[in-house]
Amino acid sequence: MKIFLTLIIFQLEIAMLLSVIKWIAGILYSMLMGTVAIIVSIVCKNPNAVRSVTRVWGRGMCKLSGVKVEISGIENILKDKSQIFISNHQGMYDIFILEGYLPAKFLWIAKENLFKIPIIGWAMRRAGYIGINRTSPKKFFESLSRAVDEIKNGKSIIIFPEGTRTLDGSIGKFKRGSLFLIFKTAVPVVPITISGSFDILKKGEFRINSGRVRVHIDKSIEVKEKSDAEADSGEEGQLLNSFRDIIVNNLQKLKTEEGVR
Repeated sequence: MKIFLTLIIFQLEIAMLLSVIKWIAGILYSMLMGTVAIIVSIVCKNPNAVRSVTRVWGRGMCKLSGVKVEISGIENILKDKSQIFISNHQGMYDIFILEGYLPAKFLWIAKENLFKIPIIGWAMRRAGYIGINRTSPKKFFESLSRAVDEIKNGKSIIIFPEGTRTLDGSIGKFKRGSLFLIFKTAVPVVPITISGSFDILKKGEFRINSGRVRVHIDKSIEVKEKSDAEADSGEEGQLLNSFRDIIVNNLQKLKTEEGVR
């Protein structure tokens, strides 16, 4: 028994040491790629060029942590057309996974304070990402209005309707703020389901695990433009729930398939 406990403690210590190495490598790599992104944005003055850098960054972060990504449903991504990608949010690595492996041009909507992070935040700004200010309802909707303008100008957006990472791997309630973007732009909504990233790095934990993550892109859903009053109706709340149901069902399928392997 003593030997068994010693082995367990040794394995835990090794796992924590590896996590420390992954954190240090990830931070240094992010600073490097952030610097490259800033330089590229100054030289090329083209957000798409910066996007190429951030794509490499996302893939690199996954590889440094031993995360393998499998993606299905790529054919459901609309070509040369604005769309809103909505995804469940299992963990921090969702950002690296989607940034590196989702084969589409899109902008992120992120918390405003993230743009204040040296180098990384500056690179996010250069890439054209949209900061959300939640200090007041007025500033919040002003931020969303900028996202609406970007979509109407031909850009695509990706959002996490849950608003935060899951604590237990389940999919939380979708917040109604996402309806504002959906109804003000009336562009197709493309549901994305992520399975496996919860086990890579859980919210509030330090340990980074290697593993496999599966991403499924569902068929797009057409949405009609609606007024603020119409968007506040109970019927539209049902539409938001229908988006969530698609992702919940796909997550269950992915987990079932994983269990069969």
